[in-house]
Amino acid sequence: MVVNGKRRKTSIYRLQQEEEAIEGEDNLLEYITNYYKKLFGNSERNDFSLDETIRGDITQVLEEENSMLTEQFTEKEVRDAIFQLKHNKAPAPDGFPGEFYQVFWSVIEMN
Repeated sequence: MVVNGKRRKTSIYRLQQEEEAIEGEDNLLEYITNYYKKLFGNSERNDFSLDETIRGDITQVLEEENSMLTEQFTEKEVRDAIFQLKHNKAPAPDGFPGEFYQVFWSVIEMN
C-alpha cells in the first residue's frame, strides 16, 4: 500500500491503441516490448573490424604535451578548482559540499 499515491501516478495500467484497450501488466509489457522492437527493427550484422595498428590519421600527443598532462597538480590549481565549486553541491560521493572545502581550505591545503 502506497500512502501518498505517487506510485499510482507513475504507473501505466491501461493503453488505448486504436480500437482496443491493452490492460494487465503482462499484456502491457508484451505490447510495449513489441512496439519498440518494430520501431528500431532488427539489428544489422556487419563484418567490419578495427585494426588498432593503423593510427596514421589520428593525431598523437607529443612527448612535451604528455609530460605536461601527467605532471603533478600544483597547489594553486587545486585551490582554484576548490574555490570554483558551488556551495551546497557535493562534488564527490563523500557528501561534503564545495563550501566545506572552501571554509576549511587552510586545514586541508597541501603542505
